[in-house]
Amino acid sequence: MKILLVTPISDTHYVVPPIGLGYLASALRRNGFNEVRILDCIKEKMNLRRFEEFIEKNSHDVVGFQIFSCDFATTIKQMEIVKKNRPETIVIIGGVHVSTTSERVLDDAKFADYGFCGESEVSLPKFMNKISGKEDIPFDSIEGLVRKENGKTIVNQRLYIEDLNAIEFPAWDLMDPRTYPENPQGAFFKNFPIAPISTSRGCPYLCTFCASHTNMGRMVRFRSIENVMKEMDQLYYDYNVREFHIIDDVFNLYKERVYEFCQALRERNWDISYTFPNGIRLNTLDREVLQAMKETGVYSFTVGIESGSQRILNHMKKSLTLEEIEDKVNLINEAGLHPSGFFIIGYPAETEDDIKETIKFAKKLKIKRAHFSNFLPLPGTEATRVLQSTGEVGEIKWGELFYSRVPYSPPGISKERLKALQRKAFISFHLRWRIIIGMLSEIKSLRHIQSLVKRMWDYLFTT
Repeated sequence: MKILLVTPISDTHYVVPPIGLGYLASALRRNGFNEVRILDCIKEKMNLRRFEEFIEKNSHDVVGFQIFSCDFATTIKQMEIVKKNRPETIVIIGGVHVSTTSERVLDDAKFADYGFCGESEVSLPKFMNKISGKEDIPFDSIEGLVRKENGKTIVNQRLYIEDLNAIEFPAWDLMDPRTYPENPQGAFFKNFPIAPISTSRGCPYLCTFCASHTNMGRMVRFRSIENVMKEMDQLYYDYNVREFHIIDDVFNLYKERVYEFCQALRERNWDISYTFPNGIRLNTLDREVLQAMKETGVYSFTVGIESGSQRILNHMKKSLTLEEIEDKVNLINEAGLHPSGFFIIGYPAETEDDIKETIKFAKKLKIKRAHFSNFLPLPGTEATRVLQSTGEVGEIKWGELFYSRVPYSPPGISKERLKALQRKAFISFHLRWRIIIGMLSEIKSLRHIQSLVKRMWDYLFTT
């Protein structure tokens, strides 16, 4: 059977190899489904017309979409294109959006035949065995499967894979890092080619604005460092990767494991860099961990600060104080590393004074960049459940769930005012000589400048 796995069309600046689809492709190959390919619509800069041309020219038995809430509306149009041109094709969907909206997702995505919640490296091959006739198993036995039965949505219990070493490495030949942009995060980098890598799954923390746990669970499972290094060996030698982006939620949960990872890198003596684009936990950082990471290639990373108001941090269940944040940021700088910070503007219960405290705190901290995101009422988060239970948020408009847009504003602050405060935060933080000179020193090329200008324009003027 011919299988196509799709990263949907999106306006995002994040153009990275879709390793979630890479894992699924390897799992399918391992089970004998070798005619599988990945179509990254973001990397290929596809629009709906080009996607339809692709579907008209290429026939597949199954087309699977990795769905994110912000791109859901466009992805529905892509599914419609598949069904219109290839009505016999089975359309399946997965990803965080399916995991967080499983009870309703097949009603919203009316052109999808099946969905998958959570981790699907085991369940997708089972499903393919079932529909191909290779194995006679009931649909009820396929973990995480979402299907319709007599008009009713059935959601099977999902599986969290305990032994991550048992999973095949992503199918890197289907998403060669050398074919991706030099600045995959749409911002700054040190070396190229760049590859994302996942060394663990799950997050035990309770941040109210995050839905990560709905897809990967709260129980953290780790790959062995030996297993991680085998994949990094492959990327280094076969694909010439010279920078690794570790995308774990809690890479530094246990410092003994960080030391083991750093020692494995020392033994290889590679001239590489690595960083953490999704952030790194502040509360488990210490001087020794920072030094070990710096000595083995870390040059920078982002930390989740979120707010300059202790009241709001408590609402978010961040388990950090402003004093602890400042101390940790100073410690990072003392180690010779220069962090960036994530901040959220417009969190529920936030006042304009809270936002001004956040801007003030960001400028006080020794960070080289600050990303001020508007709060997004993402499905599956505690914050969104509370807002919906009180009627403050109704039907979510998926297309508005971009960090530069304003899908929600707390009582007492209009959306227009919140956008103005976001612009003020960005401009007042970055238009300082220390910050400007630092950014200029990291620019690699004219193309890099163009990318940064576009990202800045979208960030400031998208409403």
